[in-house]
Amino acid sequence: MVAVLNNKKMATKKPRVVFYVSEQTKSKLEKLAAHHKRSVSNFVEVLVEEAIEKAEEEGHLKDD
Repeated sequence: MVAVLNNKKMATKKPRVVFYVSEQTKSKLEKLAAHHKRSVSNFVEVLVEEAIEKAEEEGHLKDD
């Protein structure tokens, strides 16, 4: 897998996750990511990590 940052290719060993959203959701996601000075991929990664952490704290997920 190769990630691109500022037109520079960077190798990553992270697995890929693909999901589909509406054009409206994609546009809003891009704006939010830009507001936080993150790529869309990184912004979504942070959101997911925060959601997992919260779920673990609330007992909805057990630690692996």
